Amino acid sequence: FLLAVCTGQLADGVSFCNRHPGMQNAIAYYALASVLGQLFVYFTITEFDPLVLSTVTTTRKIFSTVYSAARSPGSAMSGMQIGGGAGVFAAIAGET
Repeated sequence: FLLAVCTGQLADGVSFCNRHPGMQNAIAYYALASVLGQLFVYFTITEFDPLVLSTVTTTRKIFSTVYSAARSPGSAMSGMQIGGGAGVFAAIAGET
């Protein structure tokens, strides 16, 4: 908010949202998802430890990458990328 005010972009942003009312809902959903994500991070660190959070985050990122590659064949992973993903999963499996 402060950065938007200092750079003079706050008025442009408000004007854009007024011209496109659907954006207000999208911004609200994005903010809600951000809050829930931060609560998940806080809960995981307080109930478990930072290593668990790091493992969950890394696993989520790897699954997201594999899903993206499987979903659109045009962006298939190279052999080196597949090997890197396998190495990450092996390291995570070795931690447990």
